[in-house]
Amino acid sequence: IEEVYRLNSYSRLPVYESSIDHIIGVIHEKDFYELIYRNQTSLRKIVKPVVYTSPNTKISQLLKKLQTNKTHMAVVLDEFGGTDGIITVEDIIEELVGEIWDEHDIVEEFYTKINDTTYLIKGDAEVDDMFDRFDIEDDDEDEGYISVSGWVIYRLGHIPEVGESFDYKNLHVTVTEADQRTVLQVKVTIQETETEKEDE
Repeated sequence: IEEVYRLNSYSRLPVYESSIDHIIGVIHEKDFYELIYRNQTSLRKIVKPVVYTSPNTKISQLLKKLQTNKTHMAVVLDEFGGTDGIITVEDIIEELVGEIWDEHDIVEEFYTKINDTTYLIKGDAEVDDMFDRFDIEDDDEDEGYISVSGWVIYRLGHIPEVGESFDYKNLHVTVTEADQRTVLQVKVTIQETETEKEDE
């Protein structure tokens, strides 16, 4: 598994029992490496559930189902209950609005590192990837947004203007580019937590 992650740009891998026709869940790259770091060997601890769907499901319906279940991957089953393939949120978005990114180029295309604590992030970057990158939980992930822009608009309650900002956990977020319809770019600064301040 480690070699697959190392040689490919995947962030998630499906897990199956007995055969590929019995996919039981998915493991995230970050969770896998945390497991290795802690010298644990049981993958079952980090297997997350997947959604099952059919080839005839409308992608708009599947996207809502994935959002409701807070998962990024669905297993497509054939008429006999076997695995026909897998589909991700990224696949659906690309189908709906055109190719958005190559996952391997996420850092280069969506993140510009200013220094060790400050990043410029494009509004159409996937918000879950941002939270994974900064290793924090999204308490609002069931609200239906996918992009950083959607998250910022949800947090502020309106489409913001350049210069508006807010704090979320240890992140300070400032809108640096926006138009009348969406947020194009934000600056995210990682702030010290109270625990970190006490440790100094």
